[in-house]
Amino acid sequence: MTIAKETIRSLRAVTPQSTIIEARHISQRFTADNSTELTVLHDISFNLYEGEIVAILGRSGAGKSTFLRALAGLVKPTSGTVKYRGETLTGPNPGIALVFQTFALMPWLTVQDNVELGLKARGMPKAKRTKLALDAIDMIGLDGFESA
Repeated sequence: MTIAKETIRSLRAVTPQSTIIEARHISQRFTADNSTELTVLHDISFNLYEGEIVAILGRSGAGKSTFLRALAGLVKPTSGTVKYRGETLTGPNPGIALVFQTFALMPWLTVQDNVELGLKARGMPKAKRTKLALDAIDMIGLDGFESA
């Protein structure tokens, strides 16, 4: 079965206008303990536009998390560039937050402290991060568990 070009275009929920993230020719290679090189990503280009929702699908070990880490500025790609709103990333992307699949909470912190952790690392003032954290906690239905 062949899908017509017109059908594919109609699946795009937004008209590309404002580019949020632009990844160009991203490749990521790692060197294993035995000195062999493993290519996880090879020449991937990608744009994310304002208002667009994207899913990245692939089998386990395909490089999805590595690609997301590159988009978030948490790892520097072996080659290629990532831009956020037109600016080349040189560190953590200010417009991305990741929730990892594995358990990643600090068990010695309260729910609220865990939610505020990233905002605190960015140097956000206490009053502002408290308000944002409480709003997020309320939004996901954990109201009343801030001190847990």
